[in-house]
Amino acid sequence: MLFSLIDLVDRALSLDARHRPGFRAAPARLQGVMPTPELREEGCLNVPPLVWRREDLTGALQGPAGVLEEHGVRVSSLPYVSADADEHARLLRLSGAKLRTLCETHWNPGLRPALRRKLDARMRVTALEGETILLGAYFADCNNYFHFWIDAMSDLWFLAQCGVDLSSVRNVLMPWNGVRWQREIARLCGLPEERIVPLSSADGFVLEKLHLAVRTKGGFRNHDWIVSALRELSGWRAPRSDAPATGASGRRIYVTRGGALRRPLFNEAAVLEALAPFGFDVVDCASLTVTDQRALFASAEIVVAPHGAGLTNIVWARSGTKLVELMPRGHANPCFMDLASQAGVAYGVVPSVVEEDGVNPIYAGFGVDPADVAVLVRRMLDG
Repeated sequence: MLFSLIDLVDRALSLDARHRPGFRAAPARLQGVMPTPELREEGCLNVPPLVWRREDLTGALQGPAGVLEEHGVRVSSLPYVSADADEHARLLRLSGAKLRTLCETHWNPGLRPALRRKLDARMRVTALEGETILLGAYFADCNNYFHFWIDAMSDLWFLAQCGVDLSSVRNVLMPWNGVRWQREIARLCGLPEERIVPLSSADGFVLEKLHLAVRTKGGFRNHDWIVSALRELSGWRAPRSDAPATGASGRRIYVTRGGALRRPLFNEAAVLEALAPFGFDVVDCASLTVTDQRALFASAEIVVAPHGAGLTNIVWARSGTKLVELMPRGHANPCFMDLASQAGVAYGVVPSVVEEDGVNPIYAGFGVDPADVAVLVRRMLDG
């Protein structure tokens, strides 16, 4: 009862970031969002259409993308128990100097974490002086390659485009565990590691001055500039579609998720058997450097893969490359369709025919019909 009362007060007093005096809308060229069709159907497959799972915007705070500049922001960064046992996973809430919850899109209870941060002597609270930027969105998964690029690094580019002088920023507060690929991405994007403050380094932060990117994040709805932003930020120039690739017409790549805890493909062996006549190379992106992943996708004629973070690398593909995504219906996230469209990559999807029961769709294993995979691959290769 007490928690419910606190949450009612919290919601009534919460602050909409877009209505704060320090908010300024981004230029019109940064406001675009990809189209959001409800269904995807492949005419060559005799299967029901795939229904995309989009973010529920019921009750969401609406308004333009932009940047909030705010003094005295408090950040609650409390440990989050994830199924992946990620010790850096965090439940993040923002509040103003008077503990009023600061909301970007959806209201989430922020007063209780703020009170805990303020009243519990065990909470580690760090004061960050000077200017701070907060990057990212999916803080409950610090080790996710997709969200690191699409949310955190895109925020970095977005803030610069909105006029934030990144050279004057002292602290970069973000999901960070310092693994090899994170360090490599930071270096590619010109982000000095000595400025990075991991969200997991404290239970709370008091910020002298915050610059916050307020925009669509998370993958279910995507800005239409993500691919060009990441290419520009990381100094990438995609090879021309008519430039020679490895081999006569480019590599045929299957990206395995064999060691993944999330959404394992039950019948991967059967899928690979169906792909054998086409000459696919099996690749595990987790075993490659970021530089090698970018070069691999730039060399591809066609990529086949189960839905997973490795497909973020479609950002580096040449225009005219083909992508076939194997998709669990319970977690039909259109993020890679959106990235493919921006990169000029032809997209096709094979929906699941079986999924693990009683398991969160983010983690549930699934299977596809290998014959459907072969049919769609043949159709896309034949043009």
